[in-house]
Amino acid sequence: MKADNRQEKRIILNKLVESGINVTPSTLDFILKMDDPIKDLNSIIKETSFIPTFNGHLTQDILKKISDEKIQKILKRTIIEDNLFTLEQELNTKDISIDNKTTYDNKREVGEMQLHVSEVSENPIIPENVVKSKLQISQDIEHAIIPSNSDLKNNKKAKPIESAKTSFGFRPIAKEFSSNYKILKDPTGKLYTSGEYEDFYDLTLDKFNKLQNLMKKRSEVHSANNIKNITRLTNKSDISAIGMVKDIRTTKNGNYFLVLEDLTGTISVIIRKNLENQDNSKIIERIISDQLIYVEGAYNPGEKGNNGVVYANYVSKIDIPTDHQPNRSQEPLSIALISDVHIGSREFEESLWNKFIDFLNGKVGNKNLREIAGKIKYIIINGDLVDGIGVYPNQQDDLVISNIYNQFKKASELISKIPPYIKIFYSPGNHDPVRTAIPRPAVSKKYCEELLNIGVECIGNPSLIQTDGVNTLVFHGDSLFDMNMLIPELDNNKPVDTMKEMLICRHLAPIYGKKTQIAPTNKDWLVIDKIPDIFHTGHIHINGIGQYRNIFLVNSGCFQAQTDYMKSFGINPTPGIVPIVELDTFRCVELDLKKNN
Repeated sequence: MKADNRQEKRIILNKLVESGINVTPSTLDFILKMDDPIKDLNSIIKETSFIPTFNGHLTQDILKKISDEKIQKILKRTIIEDNLFTLEQELNTKDISIDNKTTYDNKREVGEMQLHVSEVSENPIIPENVVKSKLQISQDIEHAIIPSNSDLKNNKKAKPIESAKTSFGFRPIAKEFSSNYKILKDPTGKLYTSGEYEDFYDLTLDKFNKLQNLMKKRSEVHSANNIKNITRLTNKSDISAIGMVKDIRTTKNGNYFLVLEDLTGTISVIIRKNLENQDNSKIIERIISDQLIYVEGAYNPGEKGNNGVVYANYVSKIDIPTDHQPNRSQEPLSIALISDVHIGSREFEESLWNKFIDFLNGKVGNKNLREIAGKIKYIIINGDLVDGIGVYPNQQDDLVISNIYNQFKKASELISKIPPYIKIFYSPGNHDPVRTAIPRPAVSKKYCEELLNIGVECIGNPSLIQTDGVNTLVFHGDSLFDMNMLIPELDNNKPVDTMKEMLICRHLAPIYGKKTQIAPTNKDWLVIDKIPDIFHTGHIHINGIGQYRNIFLVNSGCFQAQTDYMKSFGINPTPGIVPIVELDTFRCVELDLKKNN
């Protein structure tokens, strides 16, 4: 039992003792299940004083005589739930006795949806085997007979329940915990720019200073000198330097020629393609403009007024420390990570969304699946909740809701069906009604007021959210396409590899320009200055999970089937796969809403 529950129980018992009332354990459990136990207890104490037969011993029979309609409704609901729970226990016992040949420690039983279970490790994540239930509990439940209170009292035959898809015995543990979150980083209200030259300069300067400070935390770079001091050398010397890549190209011999710059000047660097260190070679192959790197090598001063050159033998990026340890929650709670819902699109997979809602409400699957659903305390919607208007050419042909306000009205209707104890965060993408350039502020209240009214937390992009002590970096992922086009071996179908590269660069959009629009603000919000525990992207519509140096990586797929526009990019989306990460263990369950047994 949670500490808050124990405290509540103590207060209730003290109140009853002070009133001279004894209570049975089952009645005490009933009181604790009420919406506001302490407040409702006062009503119970008051009501019992009007019952002539009450002798100071509070039982459920006494509660049935109370005239308060609210208490009677709660009492009826609790008795029904207890009956359902008892029946479910009997059915689950039957199921497990048949399935004893299965090793439950190593396999996951599934109901109506397929699950893949993974944990963080340095090795590639391989989903565990998926085992189908040999006994369909839902079929047994469909024919089960649950008596109502009036049926029990009048000895009537009860009616079968209507469907197997009910929240049988669904007692979500997440409901017992209060939301515990902080928005650690959010650009909303802080994105000031005039578009003048000074804004571009300030952005670049802030980016350089932040990345340089991160690089200087590495012990090996403490001897690095500024470029101006290096170019003053008149003799060949071993040097080290930190600089931003201003230009990069390959020579006719296949070597790399680049120009580094810092706040003091620029210098040319040549890196041989045949370096013995393979890790070094891989880093070099993935260097692009505007990245900060560290080089070591021999400086050859120029002759007759020519500039000198550094022949580098070692190159590195900022990267994540190898000893990084993630934060973990102290509570057994989970977070579901979704993006690219695209409500309003003709290709919006509403049936998959409805399955997701049923799952969250404990209406699908067996006990294991409902247990997973019951641990979800937080949901992050990482951009493109709606399909928007005029985002790409001829988009109107792909829309079933062509008004942005109506798209959000539909969105609020769908989201309102999520259990109210789950905290929802919504960060915008390029289809939402905010500016195209990143970083983006939260969606304006004039569009999403109904979402705000049901408790959705609207934040900017990127943002850093702390939930029960675990930090999640939320970035829609606009720069994924650019990086995949510029860096060999990166692929739209493997978003996790691109996410790793962002972490290595410690920047969400390492190259300025290309197709990724970046607003010239005086502060660079795209620097990954605080190491996250979970890194969450979307945009590319391809589901993927992985990890890098103990950071859990999730690209959350979508709820939209392939459009002609996606087809033009060669994207074959993976709709309806929802990653659910346990905040205390970092085990990830991939809920595939398309898989039916």
